[in-house]
Amino acid sequence: PSIPSSKGGCIMKLFRMFLVSLALSLIFAGAALAKADVTELYAEALMTGDVESLDKLLAPNYWHVSANGHIQDKEHFLASLKERKLVIDRIRLSNMRSTVMGDVTLVTANGELKGSATPPLPQGLMRYTMVLNKVGKETKIVLFQATPVVPSQDCRDGNCAIR
Repeated sequence: PSIPSSKGGCIMKLFRMFLVSLALSLIFAGAALAKADVTELYAEALMTGDVESLDKLLAPNYWHVSANGHIQDKEHFLASLKERKLVIDRIRLSNMRSTVMGDVTLVTANGELKGSATPPLPQGLMRYTMVLNKVGKETKIVLFQATPVVPSQDCRDGNCAIR
């Protein structure tokens, strides 16, 4: 038997609404992943010493504040990685939170750090802060800062005491 036109029309409307909802969900999920991808790409490039990828991810006015308090601009930061004066064996970002203000995104996270540098890097639990700036369709990293923190119960929620 055939479906009466009123029922068939209703089913078609529901199917169209489902497709629109699915498309919107995928668009918004893609936008959220794009932000996470920049931080993940940054962490991966740090661990592999991929200076070429970092050069593309970092804004021209990038600042890197190491866990040891050493501050470098983009040029000197990339040079320290090339010369292996800074080696990141592991950087893990967790408990990430972000807020968007126009074209700028502020990201905070907890995570583990293992690496070596001159002056020496503290190891272990860190509080990370990143500032991202959207320029056109690209998002560039403007600032990265790692701050050593004390492990505690509150730290699971991101409220870590500074070491």
